[in-house]
Amino acid sequence: MPTVNTRSDAQRSRTVLVDAVGSLLDAGRIGFSIPELAAAAGVGVATAYRHFATPQDAMQAFHRRAIEQLLEALAAIDPSLDPVDRFHRFCRTWVAQARQWGPAVRHIRSHKGFIERLAAGDESITAMHDILADVLEALVRQGKTTQPDLTYAVLLWITIFDERVVYDLTVFQHWSAARVTDQLTRAAAGALGIEV
Repeated sequence: MPTVNTRSDAQRSRTVLVDAVGSLLDAGRIGFSIPELAAAAGVGVATAYRHFATPQDAMQAFHRRAIEQLLEALAAIDPSLDPVDRFHRFCRTWVAQARQWGPAVRHIRSHKGFIERLAAGDESITAMHDILADVLEALVRQGKTTQPDLTYAVLLWITIFDERVVYDLTVFQHWSAARVTDQLTRAAAGALGIEV
């Protein structure tokens, strides 16, 4: 008799559940239950509970996946590029990513600060810090910025590119992705003292 719950079936179920979290949050359904999540994903309630004990667990999985997608997209940018060009590409990629998952993620932000989570060893925050700090270090080496505190510089950069900012400018200001990217990139460059 074949095994019903294979590893690939379990992964597929988890993927559709996490996708459904995004859909529910996009629709403003912040207080959903696990049975509601299961219905939205088209899976059984028992299957949903096997993956997530609480809606908060499901929302954290969605948030983790969004950060992982952003990190993968940023890591795909050629590290040998000129640092200023790399900075611009990071900014453009960040806006493109945030437009995809930002409307949902804005509902589930952590109450802890970026530096607090960095100090606590949060893996995704550490990875985000390190990949952004690498770009900033290259800019410092080229004399394009003189910001001595890389962690502070990373904090400024992520604050300007917060998905809630991208959401506000896109949805309520009706700005195009190109305009959002241009304005936020200019703001980040100004805040970080980057000569572009």
